[in-house]
Amino acid sequence: MILIISYLNLFGKRILLLAACCFLLLNASAQNFESIQSLVDRRFPVLKGKVVFEAIATKNKSDTAIYFTKGIKLFIKANTLSAASFALNEYLKKYCNTSLSHTGDHIQIPAILPQTNKAVAVSSVYPIRYALNYCTYNYTMSFWGWKEWEKELDWMALNGVNLMLAPIGNELIWQKTLKDFGFNDDEIKQYIPGPAFNAWWLMGNMEGWGGPVSDAMLAHWSNLQKKILPRMLELGIQPVMQGFWGMVPTTLKNHFPGAIIIDQGKWVGSFQRPSILAPQDPLFAKMSAVYYKYMRQLYGPDVKYLGGDLFHEGGKTGGVDVTETGTLIQADMQKNFPGSTWVLQGWQDNPKVAMLKGLDPSHTLVLDLLGDRGDNWEKRNGYNHFPWVWCTITNFGGKPIMEGKLLRTITEPKRASRTAAGSTLKGVGVIPEGIENNAIIYDWILASAWQKRNVPVQENLDNYIKARYGKNDKDINEGWQYLLQSVYIDYSATNAGGYESVLCARPDTNLIKSVSTWGPTELPYDPELLIQAAMSFSKAAGRFKNVTTYRYDLVDIWRQVIALKAQEDYEGFMLAYKRKDKEAFLKYKNLFIALVNLQDKWTGTNPAFRVGKWINSAKEMLPDENDKRLSEWNARMQITYWGSNDPGTELHEYAYKEWSGIIKDLYLPRWMKFFEYAEARMNGKVASYPDFFSMEKRWTEQRNTYSSTPDNDCIGLLPEVMKQVMTTNKGDDGKTIDFFKRAN
Repeated sequence: MILIISYLNLFGKRILLLAACCFLLLNASAQNFESIQSLVDRRFPVLKGKVVFEAIATKNKSDTAIYFTKGIKLFIKANTLSAASFALNEYLKKYCNTSLSHTGDHIQIPAILPQTNKAVAVSSVYPIRYALNYCTYNYTMSFWGWKEWEKELDWMALNGVNLMLAPIGNELIWQKTLKDFGFNDDEIKQYIPGPAFNAWWLMGNMEGWGGPVSDAMLAHWSNLQKKILPRMLELGIQPVMQGFWGMVPTTLKNHFPGAIIIDQGKWVGSFQRPSILAPQDPLFAKMSAVYYKYMRQLYGPDVKYLGGDLFHEGGKTGGVDVTETGTLIQADMQKNFPGSTWVLQGWQDNPKVAMLKGLDPSHTLVLDLLGDRGDNWEKRNGYNHFPWVWCTITNFGGKPIMEGKLLRTITEPKRASRTAAGSTLKGVGVIPEGIENNAIIYDWILASAWQKRNVPVQENLDNYIKARYGKNDKDINEGWQYLLQSVYIDYSATNAGGYESVLCARPDTNLIKSVSTWGPTELPYDPELLIQAAMSFSKAAGRFKNVTTYRYDLVDIWRQVIALKAQEDYEGFMLAYKRKDKEAFLKYKNLFIALVNLQDKWTGTNPAFRVGKWINSAKEMLPDENDKRLSEWNARMQITYWGSNDPGTELHEYAYKEWSGIIKDLYLPRWMKFFEYAEARMNGKVASYPDFFSMEKRWTEQRNTYSSTPDNDCIGLLPEVMKQVMTTNKGDDGKTIDFFKRAN
């Protein structure tokens, strides 16, 4: 409850605050909000000089703010930086129809600020609002510079995030540490991965893949981190740094053959995992002391959160006492950073029950990564009643797919908090593997962290539409109603989800059930609903043709429609191939090829769906030609066969991108090779099965240029897309059948 001496006039008179702030929170006692004012100046220049921030005192520990307009200014009174920036964002969304997102910004703040007509209070429901997955740092952020990171941190602050994974620059810590332990430069570079694969190194899944990196690249990451960390703290966001939990190079055993070093075997078939140095060995404390020394030297001593997971995705315990191991690692963290919290990922069987038994709950936080996909937190009794965070992972591999259990993300955390297993719930988090997609998911769940009740869906949707597009609209609203019933449905089948585009699949003579190895095999919604969403959305094209966010969503929705239509034609020619029906095969093959070409043309209308944006960012990261070459190879490899150099790699297409450029230069040629093979076989000719892996590998090694600039206008191209997609086919009985009416 906000302590206010007098609320003399809610609409006109200045709000007086209690002079003696005996209840003022420590983190707000000397709060000056200059950093949030700088955020305003950066992102919303029209507001410069029009927003006044002041500190307030509160009895409770919730992040709290009040905002109201008075005359030509907006006043925001808050007890934390996070509350102040969230209140600013809420005002902009609800009163100025303005929003920022990873899929486009819509800013239309009028010169004269809209009046609130009342003081509006916001207060956090949860003390923690967490963000980012290790994978996000590669599927989205591999080649970001300070320009992108500055914008990202502003977005985090505006959405109330106050705890964020921040492992960039860990590479230089390792280089310095290993040098102190006798490693030469070649050995170190064999350990550190390339710029598109840092995440899986940090999680203990691989070492060295995508390298060797240069010293300039290590310095680049470190310098970037030296800008990121101070800005995070200025905005009220605590970083989760990468702790020393025993991960070491496999070659450490060559330097210290007597140490207790546990070989972790292989990951996903072919990748060599780093080893684990057991904390029971004296070398552990020696190495961690050096590691943390360099962390402090490079990035400062004020570390409150440390990440790092043992035995991630099948790692081996090697016979050590897991409970004791956890106790010793946490004790070492406390020795180096007293009072710090070890942040663990709730993923598969981690953190292991035996390890939790050895940990201090007051210095531990578990992230339930799959809150939107299951009830792991419930099955594990709130991770043995340790503090934990409910998270939505939303997206795997950063694939451009519209998907997510939208309603579950805003209702399930509140249900969890009412249960015994959820009694230690501390917050919500967004941890997508790739974040440049499905903006509504992140918007709604982070906003729900400040809502004591579940806001009605239509109220949420009305607010979202106004902020994203500038105003409410009947056709856009109708389109979103269909999207909520289709791509954002709360499906229950475990093998369903973000349905992958067969256009991007590595061809096979067997019917492809999922494009990536672990992809969904079921479409969880009626595809007719998606086409209705696309049609409704398209009716607004004339009214919103100049709205960036509308154009992005229009391209995204029809991209997914085209992909589903291609699935229909794919099934047509595969059935014909099995039946050796040459006429039907030719018909469906030609329809499929036409859709591949259409998808390349359609996605080419928006820079966000062009492969050039990704590849060019890789080439622009550093000026040296060798660094450019390495980064581009990493960029191309990650979105194709991923790794390793094994034709049978299970990771191929895990991070595929349905983007203009790669569609015509890789996906279409692969399919054309398959068609040549299939037609030869149907004609009784001897034919060698195409070497698709060699095609993929060859594309990753090319240096041809791709433009980031759109080729066509999506509004102008829309009639052509609608006409081609809505073309009817003939069924086996010769009757005309409509698009999507075929059985799935």
